Amino acid sequence: MSTYRLDVPELHRRLDTRRRELGLTWRGVAQQTRLAPATFSRIANRHSLEADALVTLLVWLDLDTGIAALIEPGDERLL
Repeated sequence: MSTYRLDVPELHRRLDTRRRELGLTWRGVAQQTRLAPATFSRIANRHSLEADALVTLLVWLDLDTGIAALIEPGDERLL
């Protein structure tokens, strides 16, 4: 078992704050991040998510600087 766990409710809170600041719906966030809308339902229901989806959301929230050495762009950069 891992020593650390993702605080999924806190991630959801931060995503929701950013979503509201940008005037987006959850579907709009899904379109911007190119993640499935079901990803956001999983987060809202306090379920874990796959590593690539987490990295995508950290980039979208501008929280990726501390782990930037571990992140490589996929097919296209976000935003």
